[in-house]
Amino acid sequence: MADQKPTKAPQALNMLGVLQTHRRGEILKEADAALTDVIDAIRQHGGKGKLTLTLNFKLEKGDQICLTPDLKTEKPRRAMSTGIFFATDDGQLTRTDPNQGDLLADDLASRRDQH
Repeated sequence: MADQKPTKAPQALNMLGVLQTHRRGEILKEADAALTDVIDAIRQHGGKGKLTLTLNFKLEKGDQICLTPDLKTEKPRRAMSTGIFFATDDGQLTRTDPNQGDLLADDLASRRDQH
């Protein structure tokens, strides 16, 4: 009988090892960039931010386990200021009150008449 060499057990990966070896560390690079974006947005706009990394696992044939990561961020945004408009009788919007005369136009016309 031929001498059989003992087979070496594959090296188990911890969490960081899994993230580093999955697609050559792609998810870590994306998560690092996303973290920077969230922190920048918080510093610029205040408020709160969130970075969520979800690791989805699925058992396939032959005891293979497929990993599909999902990275999501929530960043604060600049608050939009309120704008004031008026509705015309035909349902359009205007910046001037259609029920109020144009004081500047009336004043301009009277000044022109004086010269």
